[in-house]
Amino acid sequence: CTPEKKSPDPAAAASAPSASASAAVKGDKYGAALDDKTPFVALTEIQKDPKSYAGKRVRTRGEIVAVCQNAGCWADIKPEGGATAAIPTHVTMHDHAFLLPKTSKSRVAEVEGTLAVRELTQSECDHYNSEGASLVAGAPVLSVDAAGVVLR
Repeated sequence: CTPEKKSPDPAAAASAPSASASAAVKGDKYGAALDDKTPFVALTEIQKDPKSYAGKRVRTRGEIVAVCQNAGCWADIKPEGGATAAIPTHVTMHDHAFLLPKTSKSRVAEVEGTLAVRELTQSECDHYNSEGASLVAGAPVLSVDAAGVVLR
C-alpha cells in the first residue's frame, strides 16, 4: 500500500449525483456508486458457501474490523450483529482507485465487488498484518475486489 493517492472528500462524494437508485444508500461514498441492479447478498449467506459466489459481482454489508493503516486500501469485515465468520472477508479497493479513512474500524461498510475465495501467501499476510490485519497464510479468505463502498 502506498499512501500517495488521496481518497475523495466524503462530503463531495456524498453530494455527487448518481445515476442509480443506490444513491439512497446513506453514508460516505468511496469509489463507484453502488448499483441497485447488483444483487445484495447478506455476508452471513455468502459465508455459508463462499465458493458458490466466486467470480460473481454482489453487494454485501459488514462491520469493519480492520483497515489498512498505511493508506486505507483494504478493510477486513465481519457479518453485522456479532455473527462469527466462517472465513475472513478481506476487501481491497480495486487497483487502489480509492481509499477508505484509516479511522473506519467499527463502521458498517456496504460493498459492491467481485468475490473470490483463495489462500493468501505468507508474504501477503505479512504485508497486510503489518498494516493492521490479522490474517493467516494458507487459510482460506473471502476476497472482495471492491468497485465501491458506502460507510455508515
